[in-house]
Amino acid sequence: MKTKWILPGLLTLAFALAALAVTGCSKSDDHSGHAHQYTCPMKEHSDVVSDKPDNCPKCGMKLVEKR
Repeated sequence: MKTKWILPGLLTLAFALAALAVTGCSKSDDHSGHAHQYTCPMKEHSDVVSDKPDNCPKCGMKLVEKR
């Protein structure tokens, strides 16, 4: 009787799809969960920090990613 496996199979499939939707989808390129921070490469402007790539408002240099 193949019909007795339909309901458990559908429930397993639904659970697997729900788990994939919760854990597999992410808008971020960074998989570590940490946001990137960018700062000016000049020591004098180390107080300039941004969460996106931009230019330093003090000297105009391109901000680099903090490591």
